[in-house]
Amino acid sequence: MKLRVLGFLDAAVEYALYGVIFFIPISISLVGIFAGLAIVCFLIKKIVSPDFSSIKANKIFFIALLLFFGFMGLSLFNSGPLMAKSLTALFIKWGRFPLLLWIIIDTFRDIGRILKGVQVLLFSAALVGLTVFSQKFLGLEFLRGRFIENYSPSIGPFKNQNSLAAYLTCIIPIALAFSLWRWKKGVVKLSLLLVTGLLILASVWTTSRGGLLGLIAGLIFIILVFSYSRIKKVFWPIFLSSYLFFMPLVGIVLLFSRNKQGSNSERLTLIHGALRMIKEHPFLGKGVGTFMDYCALYTNNFGAYYVHNCYLQIWAESGVFSLLSFLLFVGYVFYRSIEVCLRTPKSLNLFIFIGLNAGLLAFLVHSSFEVHLYSFQLSFLFWVVLGLTVALGAKLDPKAALVDK
Repeated sequence: MKLRVLGFLDAAVEYALYGVIFFIPISISLVGIFAGLAIVCFLIKKIVSPDFSSIKANKIFFIALLLFFGFMGLSLFNSGPLMAKSLTALFIKWGRFPLLLWIIIDTFRDIGRILKGVQVLLFSAALVGLTVFSQKFLGLEFLRGRFIENYSPSIGPFKNQNSLAAYLTCIIPIALAFSLWRWKKGVVKLSLLLVTGLLILASVWTTSRGGLLGLIAGLIFIILVFSYSRIKKVFWPIFLSSYLFFMPLVGIVLLFSRNKQGSNSERLTLIHGALRMIKEHPFLGKGVGTFMDYCALYTNNFGAYYVHNCYLQIWAESGVFSLLSFLLFVGYVFYRSIEVCLRTPKSLNLFIFIGLNAGLLAFLVHSSFEVHLYSFQLSFLFWVVLGLTVALGAKLDPKAALVDK
């Protein structure tokens, strides 16, 4: 009886996660419902049969993640009258994601499940590409049933073009890597390439500079890793020099990025406000979840906005140690992932793994221009792709990648 209950709960968690993945770009409410279902069933499953092996197998990753949330928690000391809001931000807005990561890594221990998860992700993305195409030429965004006439740039099922660009920036490298595999059936490869091309067009139609830079970063990653056998003697110098050149370029575009009216004053005003906040409380920040409340104070009554930069926002709200620990656990994933990519024989799973890492990198580069980790849909996208990356890395190289035995 116990085994049957556990089997039911395991299947419920698995398909609830597929629901989360599919509805990320389509329905905020359904993402919340499926995520809640996955959490409830997962916790019941762990109560019935306690098993923490997935955490033990990835202990360095989870320790770094715990440090991030621990330092965010310390920012509560500076929250003052906004303590209640900071607590909500810490335990509700941010706190659900370590649990979601654990659920994904624990549930997707099987290659077949990971492959299904990626297929669901790409199928959902194909629908997004089609609805952007429909919006562009017919004025109909069919995923949410909206008529959007004469609207340029494209927004698809999202609220604005930057959110659509962030989603596509993360998905396109995954779709491209998936399509580059040597498929036996030409129709499969052709279909995947068409979907990838459609998503690239949709990305261009967003006219997002940050999205374009993120996508370029992801494509550089794919090109270099796929070319490793030919350039392995100079791989690391080329890899590092590419990004040492690329990151200043991000900073230049960030500095001179213009809004619709052709003025960069709004973005710069918010950046300067964040820097003033950081200067006042560099170590613990002003309190997680409080930037918008203090924005007007540090920008001379400019208004309540996000800073348009995830890293500055994390630093301003929760301090430099939170930012460094975030970069630490993300950097650990990339470091281990590159090790896996360079030592694992070519296979479909390796191609998917390269695409997942490239998508993560593209998303994080684009996050220098927006606050995607503070967006409900895009934050779910990031943590889901991160979870799939860690899970697949463990399966590809369980002795050396993301696993500590």
